Amino acid sequence: MTTVIRRRGAAAVLTVVLGLVLGSCASGPSQVNAAAIVDGRTIGVGQVQELVDRAVKAEPAAQTLADQHKLGDLSREVLTQLVMHELITSYTAQNPVTVDPAQLSQVAEQIRASTEPLPTDGTAAPEAIVATAATKVFEPEFLARDYLALAAIGDRELNSVKVTFDYAVLAPGQDGATGSLREKALAKAQQLAVGLDRAAAVQKQDTADGELQWETITTTPTAQEGLESSALFGTGPNTVVAFQPNQQNASWIIALIREREVSAPQAGAAKNPLQVAIPFGQRVLQSWVDRVGVKISPRYGVFDQVAMRLAAGDAESTGVLVPVKVDAKP
Repeated sequence: MTTVIRRRGAAAVLTVVLGLVLGSCASGPSQVNAAAIVDGRTIGVGQVQELVDRAVKAEPAAQTLADQHKLGDLSREVLTQLVMHELITSYTAQNPVTVDPAQLSQVAEQIRASTEPLPTDGTAAPEAIVATAATKVFEPEFLARDYLALAAIGDRELNSVKVTFDYAVLAPGQDGATGSLREKALAKAQQLAVGLDRAAAVQKQDTADGELQWETITTTPTAQEGLESSALFGTGPNTVVAFQPNQQNASWIIALIREREVSAPQAGAAKNPLQVAIPFGQRVLQSWVDRVGVKISPRYGVFDQVAMRLAAGDAESTGVLVPVKVDAKP
C-alpha cells in the first residue's frame, strides 16, 4: 500500500515544552478588548501586551525582535500559548487526565535549566528568540503541567486512530503550470470540496491528465513517521485538507478524509514517547476547536487549525481545511 511522503523525525521534547504556556484568562465572552475568545473565555489584549513586555525584559535578545519590527511574532506566540492552555482546560474539564507530580517536577526542572539567555549579538534566530522569550514569562511548573496534560491527551488516541483518505502530493516541477504550489494546492482543495461525486471526477481527470496521482490509503499515525501529528489524523470525514508538511519540503499534500475511527485504548498499553504524544495531543484538540470555538482578534491574525497556532493571516497559514458539500451534485 502506498504511503504519504515523509519528513524526518519528531520535535525534541524540549522544543515541544517551549511551545506550551499556562495563562489565566477572564471568564465571560466579551469582544471588547479581547485578543481571543476560547470556549466563551476571554483572553484580554492587556494581558497579552503585559506578557510581551515582560518577555522582552526577561530575554535580552528579544530587543532584536523590536529592532526588526517582529514583536508581532512574539505577540502571536504568547497568544498561541494562551489559546492552547484554554483549549487544554476546556477539553480536560470533560475528559479528565492525570498528571504525575514527580514527572511534573522533573519536566519543570528541565524547562528551568533550558532558559539560559540567548546571544545578543544578532546570531540567535528570530524563531528561537520568540520561543524562549515567551517561555520565560511563566513558571516552569505551569508549563510542565500543560505539557504533560497534552501528552496524556495524545497518548489516549495515538494508538487508537485509523484514518482512510484519498491523497495526492503536489511537488515542485510536477507540471508546467504557473503559480505557486500553495495556490495550486488550495485551488485543488476547493475543487474537491464542491461535492463527493465531483471530487471523484476531479481525481479521475487529474490521474488521466498526469497532473496528480491520487491514491487511497487506510493508515494510522504511528505508521506515518513525521506526519503522525499532522492534520491528516485530526481532521474529520468529508473534509479536504491541504498543507505543506514542513518548510524544508516544498511539496504539498492534498487529502480528502473519508473516515476517521477511534477504537478503545488497549488496557496496559505502553505509553508513547513524550515527543510524539505531545504534538498528537495538540492534534486531538483540532476537533475540539470546532466544538468550542476559537475567535482571534484581527490585530493578531488568524488561528490556523492545520498548525494549531496563530498565523499573521490566511496567506501565512500552513494550509486549509475545507468541508465537502456532501449533498452537492457534480
